[in-house]
Amino acid sequence: MRFIFTIFFSVYVFAFGASAQNSGIQFEQDTAWKRVLKKARKADKLVFIDCYTSWCGPCKKLAQNVFPNDTVGRFFNEHFINVQYDMEKDAVGVMIKNKFGVRAYPTLLFVDPETGELEHKVVGYCDVKLFVEEGEQAINPRESLRASRERFANGDRNLAFLRGYLYTAMYAREQDEAARVSREYVVLLPIREWKDEANWHILTNALSDPLSAPVRALMDSLDYAYRQIGKERVDGMLRDIFYYSMFELASWKPESGKPFDAVRLDTLVSYISRFDHPEAPSFLAYLYTAKRMYEKDYQGMLDEMRKAFRYNLFRAGSGTTYFHVFMNQLAGCTDPAILQQGIEWVDEEFARTDDLILKSNLMKRKGNLLKAKGDIAAAEEAFAKEKQYMDQWNQERNKPRKSNNK
Repeated sequence: MRFIFTIFFSVYVFAFGASAQNSGIQFEQDTAWKRVLKKARKADKLVFIDCYTSWCGPCKKLAQNVFPNDTVGRFFNEHFINVQYDMEKDAVGVMIKNKFGVRAYPTLLFVDPETGELEHKVVGYCDVKLFVEEGEQAINPRESLRASRERFANGDRNLAFLRGYLYTAMYAREQDEAARVSREYVVLLPIREWKDEANWHILTNALSDPLSAPVRALMDSLDYAYRQIGKERVDGMLRDIFYYSMFELASWKPESGKPFDAVRLDTLVSYISRFDHPEAPSFLAYLYTAKRMYEKDYQGMLDEMRKAFRYNLFRAGSGTTYFHVFMNQLAGCTDPAILQQGIEWVDEEFARTDDLILKSNLMKRKGNLLKAKGDIAAAEEAFAKEKQYMDQWNQERNKPRKSNNK
């Protein structure tokens, strides 16, 4: 009886151990690429590839927390032939890295063994739920990355599809494709649906051109948009969108190799002038000043700046950026008298502030202007003060904070 019990117990332990050992993803021991593809073709399954490196923290987290999971194991063992390659040490791993353009880790690839081409891709750590969802998407003939790319190229512009494909492209780190999809999505999205949090997130990342169709539609329906989305939110979005264009024009340099877009500037002036947006005056100030800068009318540029500050056109400290951008541009001037005006103005601003970062930045502007004027010794002195104030700021920042506890 004891002998029978011992046999039963041994069988139970062996079975339990085998079950525990087989939980989670079963990765192939034979990782020769041709044999992996052959096995996958025979099983009529995709190949799942865990692309990792020995130093990658999220890769180790996947191996510890996700791959051993029972749910993950059941799904992936049923639907895929699973392999792992170190992208830096395995010969096949290096080949995979080059073939599929793997640049970040972990990268999770799903490959069609018939063609050897990519069916689906995910970059970055996934928890158990997302990992299984991505596996389900990989075997879906209409929702995998490859299938979605084909649908988009063939003209599918269903909003639900575009939104899903956008996230697929983002998870795959296909930035250019994600940008194309998001542009199509926001053009088709009705303003009443902008208030949805997921849509709002897409919009704030996709919209950067104030002359694009979605922004024009928003500006033409401001009262409606305010009621649907909220005035503060809409105005904040428009401020960011317009500011990017203003800054791009204002910070243009001849050495950039790009022509100054004077037509765009004039179009923006005409467009903004039509609307009663609270920050329209500051947008126009940027544009008027940038035009003077482009025409090398540096005295006119300074006059526009003085006018903008005299009429208090800027909100919440945004005038500081405006001032520094155009003081940078003034360094392109060759007239000593005009440069001296800029130097004196910088000194005025310096005397008004106790902010160490601002003092450092102002000394940098002054140094540039003095250098343009030909006063090299004074310029070096200003640059030394720039460093001094920055060092002082770093020292203040790194001081241990006093505790309030007695």
